[in-house]
Amino acid sequence: MARIFSIVFLSFTALALAQEHGETKEVSSLKEIFKESEVEGHIRNFFMTTVNEDELKDYYTNALGGAIAFKTREFKGFEVGVKGIFTYKAFSADLNEPDITTGNISKWEHELYDINDLDNFNDLDRLEELYLKYNFNKGYATYGKLAIEETPLVNESDGRMKPFAFNGLWFQINRNKHNLNFSWLNRVSPRSTVEWYDFNEAIGLVNNGFQPNGTVADYRGKTESNGIGIFQYETQLKDIDLRANHWYLHNIHHTSMVEVDVHKNNWLLGLQYALQFPHNYQKELAYEERFIQPEENGQVLSGKLSYNPEHWQLGIAFTRAFNSGRFLFPKELGRDHFYTSIPRSRLEGLGDAQIFTLMGNYDFNVKGLKLSIEFTEVLGPGIGEYEFNKYNIDEYYQINGRLHYALSGFFEGLHFDLLYIYKENHNNSDPQNIFNTSNFHQISFVTNYLF
Repeated sequence: MARIFSIVFLSFTALALAQEHGETKEVSSLKEIFKESEVEGHIRNFFMTTVNEDELKDYYTNALGGAIAFKTREFKGFEVGVKGIFTYKAFSADLNEPDITTGNISKWEHELYDINDLDNFNDLDRLEELYLKYNFNKGYATYGKLAIEETPLVNESDGRMKPFAFNGLWFQINRNKHNLNFSWLNRVSPRSTVEWYDFNEAIGLVNNGFQPNGTVADYRGKTESNGIGIFQYETQLKDIDLRANHWYLHNIHHTSMVEVDVHKNNWLLGLQYALQFPHNYQKELAYEERFIQPEENGQVLSGKLSYNPEHWQLGIAFTRAFNSGRFLFPKELGRDHFYTSIPRSRLEGLGDAQIFTLMGNYDFNVKGLKLSIEFTEVLGPGIGEYEFNKYNIDEYYQINGRLHYALSGFFEGLHFDLLYIYKENHNNSDPQNIFNTSNFHQISFVTNYLF
């Protein structure tokens, strides 16, 4: 039914707005539409190594892959696009060799391949996009496997070899300084996977965690969720950027979020507030099969202050997750983008917590060379305190350092990224609690060539 509605809606939109679209050049043949198409893509090499504490096992791997996308020339506003992506293992440690203390294997390095098939390192291709798009002079509508506009919770988060990918309908309107989108997504291929899943299959694919009473959660395949509806509105006033979002995750919950950024001279002051309400369907499920408990209302307030003189960006951010419930959102749909969110440190799954983040970026006089350093500390529930701690993690601090270099001239499109991460628990260093979670050094060196 949702698919039929999507097709009808896209067709209606195209017909209703066709008169707004004007061609700059008449197309004389079908062959011309394809001959004047656009091709783009990337080649990526990703080296990662994780050095765990003391005698816990270390891992490394190097993945090589790329993507190529084809888009036809517009005809009467319509275009068709397709994109494929692939990954191979170049060299690696044995990622399936277990650590002798915990019995667990590599986590982070496996995320460069397929987390659903831990023995597959070579047959890792995915049809990432296959869509029909209609462009009109103030926006577009797209149906199929598609690239989405970033939102603070549902996003591509392209930090591995494969990003999050989505299927559905995306409708975008851009008028002057007002951007509006309505969308319905009904299938997803999560990051670090190659298969496509409906929402009932996908949600819980990564980690079900624990319920507030400490029992192991078991909601995968139980949510009966058909997809997610997304609303996003963005506007720019004189010194203010405003964004409002609402996500309706079918049969699971509603999440609303408002973000306001105020700019003045070299200063930026930002505020985010998010609130969640469970769907009534959750009451019908057994306790351990619920994604969210009926009495939980996740609330998050996040603030940021930054000073941005020439070549510099210096900032401090604070996030408070209130004790009204855990803030919950499927890991299979993206990563949360609160002001304190940084790679390997996200808020999702926590309640009654406080997060502090310091950040500094320096833009060197060398064109394209940037350095960033981030420090974050997460304070809140500890190990065994499940009421506000879905993934049973400890309080911790973390340091990230990133060096990015984008070449120009003859080598334009070539990018190098060096990322160093150190993360350590405050209270608990038991091997079962820190392996693949904390108390590690990690280095990633990524080479991207975009064409």
